[in-house]
Amino acid sequence: MSFQIDRSLGFLLNRAASAMRLALEDRLRPYDLTAPQWAVLERLAEDEGQTMSSLGLSLGFDRPTTTGVVKRLEMKGLVERMADASDGRVVRLALSERGRAQVSELPPLAAEVNRKAAHGLSRDERAALERLLLRVIANMKG
Repeated sequence: MSFQIDRSLGFLLNRAASAMRLALEDRLRPYDLTAPQWAVLERLAEDEGQTMSSLGLSLGFDRPTTTGVVKRLEMKGLVERMADASDGRVVRLALSERGRAQVSELPPLAAEVNRKAAHGLSRDERAALERLLLRVIANMKG
């Protein structure tokens, strides 16, 4: 049997991710945020004080993407850079007061997109899908 792009894991994963990203960005538009900006805000809300490199690694962003997203969030007054207390050469990232206020409004938007994507899947199917996707990610790292 020949290769069929429509049945390729990469093609299907990309289409699903693109559809979910577009749906999320539609919901984020009133907040003037993109999906990568939302991801940075959420990650900093979970674990403030990360370095630029640790933030990028945790989100799967390359260095230029991380730098650009953080810079735009700084310009919007949502993220701040601060010197590390023990090593002033190290820069850490934190949500600003405005960023904390805004990020608290966003989780329901992402949850709505996840619910839409998982519509019609049983709880077991959703758990299996998550497990399989994590395995695919691990396979591609190794």
